[in-house]
Amino acid sequence: MAKTLDALFQDTIKDIYSSETLLLQAMPKLSAAVKDPELKAAIDEHAKETQGHIERIEQIAKMLNFEPTGVTCQATVGLIKEAQEHLEEYSDEPVIDAAVVASAQKNEHYEIANYGTVITWANTLGYSEAAMLLKQTLAEEEATDKKLTRLAKGGVNQEGVQEFTGQGPSNAESEREALNA
Repeated sequence: MAKTLDALFQDTIKDIYSSETLLLQAMPKLSAAVKDPELKAAIDEHAKETQGHIERIEQIAKMLNFEPTGVTCQATVGLIKEAQEHLEEYSDEPVIDAAVVASAQKNEHYEIANYGTVITWANTLGYSEAAMLLKQTLAEEEATDKKLTRLAKGGVNQEGVQEFTGQGPSNAESEREALNA
């Protein structure tokens, strides 16, 4: 029997459901590991959003009459394993927040790719209500990615540099100005 786009759509929705569920279970560890309060708040906020993502997937599966379970997202398993390795290796280091941001953004980029794909398929299949729900989630994933980038550029990455060099960005800037005077 030939596999259809609908079957591929359903399999991918199941994969996304697994991914979101696995990530929701991993987020408390990431939140507990970080030092920056704004980063911790962002992770905790995204955990609440992720619960909503799961509920939307369940709604789509119910609407289209299939179960969203039965698949384990191996990509997310690998990304979580890598994040766990970073937590173990850098937990007592000043760069832990940068490591957590990097791990979180890898997950966000994977999710953004998945949601973009299934939105296109939902539209092709005429599942306009499903596409609308998926677009809501995609917008939240993109907003989280932007927030993580802002946090990284806004100081999280510099914390590791400051500890390594003994100078923060402002000290390095002052030195450059003094050399150019």
